[in-house]
Amino acid sequence: MIWVPIMMAAAAAFQAYQANEQGKAQNRLAQYNADIATQEAAAAERDAAIAAADKRRDNAALLSRQRALYAKAGVVGTTGSPLMVAAETAGELERSASAIDTAGANQARALRQQSVLERFSGASARRAGRLNAIGHGIQGVSDAVGAYYKYN
Repeated sequence: MIWVPIMMAAAAAFQAYQANEQGKAQNRLAQYNADIATQEAAAAERDAAIAAADKRRDNAALLSRQRALYAKAGVVGTTGSPLMVAAETAGELERSASAIDTAGANQARALRQQSVLERFSGASARRAGRLNAIGHGIQGVSDAVGAYYKYN
C-alpha cells in the first residue's frame, strides 16, 4: 500500500503548485489593473488640460466680443462700471476653466490611488498564494507520513 502516501504527496504537491500559481496570476492581474489606472490618470489630466485650454480660448473670445460691443455702443470699457463688469466676467470665466482643471486633477489623483491599492492587492495575493502553497505542502507531508504509518 505504498502508493497511498505517494498519491497523497503528489496531490499535495499539485495543490501547492496551484495555490502558488493562483497567487501569481492574481498578482499579474492586479499589476495590469494598476497600469491601466495609471494610464487613465494620465489621460484624465491630459483631457482636462485640453478642455480647460478650450474653455480659456472660448472665454477670451467672449471677452473680446464684450469689449467690441462696448466699443460699438460708444462705451469706454476701460473705466468705471464697464471695467468692473469685464473684470467680474473674466473672473467667473476663469473660475469655470479652473474647475475643469481641478476636476481632472481630482480624477487623476483618485485613479493613481486606485493604482497603488491594486499594486498592494497584487502583492498581498502573491504572498497569500505562497503561504497557501506552503500550507498545502506541509499538510501533504503530514498526510503522506500518516498514511505511510497506517498502511505499513
